[in-house]
Amino acid sequence: MSIISDKGNSKSSEQPRSVVDLFEYAGRLKASSVIVAGGERIEDLRLVESARDHGIIKRIVLVGKEKLIRESTEKVGFEIPSEDIVSAATPEEAAAKTVEITKRDSIDIVLKGSISSNIINRAMLAFAVRPTVSLVTAFDAISINKGKLMLFSDAGMTTVCNFGRMVGIINNCIDAAQTILGLQKPRIAILSANEKQVPSLPSTRIGLQLAERNWPDAIVAGPVSFDLATDMESVKIKGIPDIPNAEAVAGQADILICPGIDAGNILYKTLLSMCRYGQASLADITMGFEVPFGLLSRSDTLETRILSIAMCGIYAQQKQKKQRAPHVLVEKTPIGSRRVLVINPGSTSLKLAAYENETVLYSAERSFDVSALSARTRDEQIEYLESLVREEMSSHPEVAFDAVAGRGGFLSSGEEKISSGTYAVAIRGGDGQIRIEQDIVRSLQFAQLEHASNLGIPVAAKLAQTYQIPAFTVDPVIVDEFDERAEISGYSRIIRRNVSHALSVKAAAAKAALAVGRPFEDTNQVVAHLGGGITIAAIRKGRIVDTNIALLGGGPFTPRRAGTLPLKEVIDLCYSGEFTKEQLIRELTSCGGLVSYLGEHRMTVIEERIGRGDEKAKRIVEAMIYQISREIGAAAVAAGLDLEAIVLTGGLAHSARIVSGIKQAVGLLAPVMVFEGSLEMEALAKGALDVLSGRSQPKHYKLPIAVRTLQGESK
Repeated sequence: MSIISDKGNSKSSEQPRSVVDLFEYAGRLKASSVIVAGGERIEDLRLVESARDHGIIKRIVLVGKEKLIRESTEKVGFEIPSEDIVSAATPEEAAAKTVEITKRDSIDIVLKGSISSNIINRAMLAFAVRPTVSLVTAFDAISINKGKLMLFSDAGMTTVCNFGRMVGIINNCIDAAQTILGLQKPRIAILSANEKQVPSLPSTRIGLQLAERNWPDAIVAGPVSFDLATDMESVKIKGIPDIPNAEAVAGQADILICPGIDAGNILYKTLLSMCRYGQASLADITMGFEVPFGLLSRSDTLETRILSIAMCGIYAQQKQKKQRAPHVLVEKTPIGSRRVLVINPGSTSLKLAAYENETVLYSAERSFDVSALSARTRDEQIEYLESLVREEMSSHPEVAFDAVAGRGGFLSSGEEKISSGTYAVAIRGGDGQIRIEQDIVRSLQFAQLEHASNLGIPVAAKLAQTYQIPAFTVDPVIVDEFDERAEISGYSRIIRRNVSHALSVKAAAAKAALAVGRPFEDTNQVVAHLGGGITIAAIRKGRIVDTNIALLGGGPFTPRRAGTLPLKEVIDLCYSGEFTKEQLIRELTSCGGLVSYLGEHRMTVIEERIGRGDEKAKRIVEAMIYQISREIGAAAVAAGLDLEAIVLTGGLAHSARIVSGIKQAVGLLAPVMVFEGSLEMEALAKGALDVLSGRSQPKHYKLPIAVRTLQGESK
């Protein structure tokens, strides 16, 4: 007897109109390969065998305890090649082998069998292609929306439904609606108990924020109650609610977004009870992975489980169809091949890289004697660093450049703010000759603070003159887009001015916006650059509206810097007689943080000490994680709480200990994305390339009048 009851009504040329139609629809597509993690259960074998008999599945791979799998296959007469039974002694091994085989053999569908959900879910993160993974359920019910086929989420995966997670849940639903149901612009209702804003009911606030967001591939309304989302009679009685997109969605929603997993799970279990009496049908798929993932729960009906396999099969094959479809070539303005030399001076080394468009041709890091360099004059330092670059270039004589990009430093800003963007350091004049932008170069002679980044622009200018190519800098460290409120310090003679890893922060935020499918200027994020210095930046609508002021400002302590300190004790240090002003600055920026407590700044070395049982090192690192997390929480308020993401980048993002600790502390606020290492080099290259290709125009820095006066140039 067939597992599927005879209530499907789809025609061969139509998209599915009921959940049961998914079975027939999947059977008309190319058959998929499937792997079952924990393939010992007899009931799972019968399910996949039924799907194979109906042309939904072809190859089946079973991973788990080999003896039990062979016993189960013999009991049900299940035919399977010996090589497709993969032995795994433990659930963890089964999960690892499932991922390995799926990658190696390009398996189309992964199914959870007898293995624990927690174990397989962790392993499946290797396939995550979105920040949020969620369960998308297809359902129809006689008493809901006249039996219309609908989707809802999330009944079983997302336990924390903040704004960023809800965005991810919606994106997953849109993907499922377009790929499985053929709905190109689905109508989505963000469910709540009330359509009006109720301060004590968070779902009303998030529902409205989500509805006000720009969704190019969907029509989103919220907050809206279940009856007004699904029942046109209720709409006629109560009227159309005063919420965004209500007229398009009320009474005719295609997708329901539950305000939390509690509501989603209750709805799922209610529909499951109706399934047992023939009043509803269910199927589900876990979205957000590179391959469709099916959870074969034994509490689900047999029909639900087989329909879930069909749903996964449709998604797998429709996605492959899109990938195989010929691309329509869109004619673009040819920009040709551009080469950019990128230089980034640091406190102990000079990083440089050669880019051809977005491709790295070569890169290098030239270390130098810090004390020897410090003893030189500024001009001698510039000459020395330029010589290091020219030495490296001489090793690659075949590579000629169209421009050079150098990291920006502490430009003099006066009363004016320095805006984000790419600034000209040297440009080609009408006569074809390279002209140095003297204002931006001379500004660094009066830099607000001593820092290695102050040498990036003058070295780039020297190279531009030597090789007669344009030079640029991108997002100098004092880029200032602070909100007016963020400028108020609490003492009228002091204005809060941004000092941050703006280049890295902007690059990471742009990368995160791309990952969530949003224009950068529409996103709210918190970005944490975690390196020798730490910047925690609040990004609102693509602008850095507040930071911890990374150098001698505040925030968490870092591997070398002290961070926020109690003012009384700082004043005592100033008048202790132990330090000159310059010595105290050096003490707090080079000898603070981890160095102060542990005599070491390298996290790899410190983690080795922790591994050997160094409790002090463990306690200090945990304190740094705590301070970083606390600052991220404050930045989330500054960014507006409706965060798309919290982004971690920089060298410390390589540390699993640090990343894990921060995720545990702030994961309730928004999805956490990690971009290991520094993005500064590629951001510098991109800024220069955008100008060379005409995608953007360079900005021109003007020396403040006060600085001109110091130089005797006031008019």
